Amino acid sequence: MEIVEKAKMPVVAPLDQSVMARIRRIPTAYIALWVIALICVVALLSFMGFSLCQYSFDQTSSDFLAGPSGQHWMGTDELGRDLFSRIVYGARLSIAIGLTTAAVAFVIGTLYGALSGYLGGKVDTFMMRGVDIAYSLPDLLVMILIGVLLGRGTIGILIALGLVSWMGTARLVRAQFLQLKNEEFIEAARAQGQSGWNIVFKHLLPNALGPIIVALTFTVPSAILSESTLSFIGLGLSPPACSWGTLASDGWRSLRAHPHLIFFPSLFIFITVLSFNFLGDGLRDALDPRTRLGKKSR
Repeated sequence: MEIVEKAKMPVVAPLDQSVMARIRRIPTAYIALWVIALICVVALLSFMGFSLCQYSFDQTSSDFLAGPSGQHWMGTDELGRDLFSRIVYGARLSIAIGLTTAAVAFVIGTLYGALSGYLGGKVDTFMMRGVDIAYSLPDLLVMILIGVLLGRGTIGILIALGLVSWMGTARLVRAQFLQLKNEEFIEAARAQGQSGWNIVFKHLLPNALGPIIVALTFTVPSAILSESTLSFIGLGLSPPACSWGTLASDGWRSLRAHPHLIFFPSLFIFITVLSFNFLGDGLRDALDPRTRLGKKSR
């Protein structure tokens, strides 16, 4: 009876309300969370059509390549378009690409890693060799090939980033499942006659969510940087659509004469990537029970 009762006891502390309380005690992570929330709100309002700027992102004027001023806070580009408006518009694409890539990595990587880790044996060996082969391919080369085949569009970029982002999540989920599946609460679930599907999604996966979520917070900035790299080499979005990566790529051509064109898009990429990294570090500390126990013992 005792071992059956343990089937209801998680090995790792699940995501609960106390996580936010622990993040509040980590200043860098808490500030990063609010920065990310602000950027996401701006991106969402822009996507919903709310006008957050005085000018439209594609509105041209005769004020070409103007520096920052009261009229144009971040200056204008070679067509007289307001750079601040284009950065606000580009936020929705950059954030959407980062979050969508993380979602794809979560779905594919979690399912693949869960199946491999739970089944084990020859199936696990075969599936992990597939991951090793995928890892051996250069990410940039794969993204370039997919970009060439599918064209310069959001769908092509999402497919390219999704295909190179799930392997790390799959390995992490596999490792978590291999560690957890031999615990007593899983043995108790088997003793109760629960199906493998039920064990995976009601017992194993909830206890592995903490490390997975932490890993995904690092996937988002990685995707934003990868999209910026593709845009920098000319395989990003097609005009007039723009992201922070395409804006930085356009600004690179006028680096010496008009540095504001690359400075402001690069600044927003830097702030966003840094915020997600700080948030990931904070979540790792907040969700890791060993870290919490270590701090209590001191």
